[in-house]
Amino acid sequence: MPLDEKDLIARAKSGDAQAFDRLSTAARPQVLALMRRMIGHPEDAEDVAQEATIAAWNNIAGFRGDAAFATWLTAIAARKAADHLRRQKRWRREAQVAYANLCATSETLSGEVVSTASDPEFVFDLREHVAYCFTCVGRSLPPDEHAALVLRDVVGMSAREASTALGVSDSVLRHRLAAARAAMTGTYDGLCALVNKQGICHQCKGLRALASKDRKGPPVPDIDDFAQRIALVRAAPPHGGMDALHDLFWRRTKQVEDDDLGSTVTASDCAAPTE
Repeated sequence: MPLDEKDLIARAKSGDAQAFDRLSTAARPQVLALMRRMIGHPEDAEDVAQEATIAAWNNIAGFRGDAAFATWLTAIAARKAADHLRRQKRWRREAQVAYANLCATSETLSGEVVSTASDPEFVFDLREHVAYCFTCVGRSLPPDEHAALVLRDVVGMSAREASTALGVSDSVLRHRLAAARAAMTGTYDGLCALVNKQGICHQCKGLRALASKDRKGPPVPDIDDFAQRIALVRAAPPHGGMDALHDLFWRRTKQVEDDDLGSTVTASDCAAPTE
């Protein structure tokens, strides 16, 4: 008879590494989904997920079982992700604009974008790209605010679950969440052309235009407010036809931000629609 989670936890707490592996493997998709929403960069996300798993194994004896194992491991991962982001340079709100401007003047950078988008596996999905953009802009927030936003608005944790996961009071969580929502709303008002017609970033429409005719997906709609954007982020599949392109974007944007490259003043049509 297969062991249930309670039995596996009991065995793991007694030192059974195989039981722990079964628990952590089952929870891995949930943990990685959180890492991609908080960190984005594929290798960094994997590294922090592994760091969280090791921390969980080292502390399994103290797991009281008040929540599901996956929830407990996700809480550890959220704290590890925030610690990781504190060690990193915070990104500019216009990081995507800086990268786009560099693409416009570099055949190498622009060529690899076109090449990746031309792959037969590439399929434009608005939800996937909005989720990518959400995390990229989120990297400009203080890490604790970013964590509160992801756990509450994307993962859908209750206020108590999120405050417990982050080790803060409910009032501190509310303050961080309000600050994160306000900052993200203000950023999108000035950045995203889907939210504001005067926004400088047309990347969604530009990438859809690069896709082949049968892989464009539905036309890109207008998005009137932050709540609609969050709904798309929550609906985004964990993996899809834009994975390779977004991984490229994460790696290149990290380089751009680490070295403070590129202008954040829009100076090109690199991300502008072509249809």
